[in-house]
Amino acid sequence: MPDSKRLARLFDSSVLWVLRCIMALGIATAVVILVLLVVRELGQKWGQIDSITELQRAVQSLFAGVLLVVLGLELMDTLRNYFIEHRLRVEFLISVALIAVARHVIQLDYEHTQPWLVASIALLIISLAASYVGVRVLVEGRVPPPGDPP
Repeated sequence: MPDSKRLARLFDSSVLWVLRCIMALGIATAVVILVLLVVRELGQKWGQIDSITELQRAVQSLFAGVLLVVLGLELMDTLRNYFIEHRLRVEFLISVALIAVARHVIQLDYEHTQPWLVASIALLIISLAASYVGVRVLVEGRVPPPGDPP
């Protein structure tokens, strides 16, 4: 193998290692902060929740935090696959986009959100889901069954 190819592989693996360390540190920090926030909220506010609206806000915040961590894990997996296969798999990017949009949807305040924004987000979700299925059909030549992991 020529020196330039060996150097390029060494560079790629070094960049992958640095990015994985950064992502792992970020994800671990996010998990610790999420746990601390949940424990703090449980101690302070959960006993004071006396309506469905307040419960919904608390649960929405919790779900958004969890999806943020899942988003980081998906990005880390996307980076890993990119450096292993030396190609970008579109279905991973679409799944990351779907998680990011889902996180945003969970945080929406539907009482004060404009209907056009809700409709736009719905169209975005439908487009991403259709793109995901389309890519899977093109790559695998079949429609993935419901619940089939990417």
